[in-house]
Amino acid sequence: MKKILVNLVHPNIENSIVNKKLTNAISNLENVTINNLYTNYPDFKIDIKKEQELLLNHDVIVFQFPMYWFSSPSLLKEWFDLVLEYDFAYGANYKLENKPFAVVVSCGGDEKAFSETGKDKKSVEEFLFPFFGTSNYIKMDYKKPFIIYGTEYKLPEEILNKYTEDYIKYINQLSK
Repeated sequence: MKKILVNLVHPNIENSIVNKKLTNAISNLENVTINNLYTNYPDFKIDIKKEQELLLNHDVIVFQFPMYWFSSPSLLKEWFDLVLEYDFAYGANYKLENKPFAVVVSCGGDEKAFSETGKDKKSVEEFLFPFFGTSNYIKMDYKKPFIIYGTEYKLPEEILNKYTEDYIKYINQLSK
């Protein structure tokens, strides 16, 4: 079974409904490590070597976050800028080459909003293109993202449970 690193990037996970439930659902899986970046680095002073060791010691890398202004929370951008440095992630060495790179994103809008005729005019996958680009540049294997819609509203318990069930399946599929 592959070891999975979930880089959780939520600035307020304790008050989250969706991301907290998803994280709790996978936290007991023996092959999953949750790396809560906002808990570890509230001052944005990222321990680059520690983060690189985590990447090297896991087979699958997941980034889980709420969509903020059609992207990720700012700490994830800082993490990419510092951790994925020359001669580690690209350049003379591609130490993460061929490792799966997965994005798990929760979106406030419903699925219809993220369509050509919706208010956002583009799909979530299109907004996530910079993550695909990063993955491609450092020669990782970009996986189809796991997307949760409608989080700006209180999701009914049955929908939230379905997302949670599907998330566990998604993580388990990545570990094969």
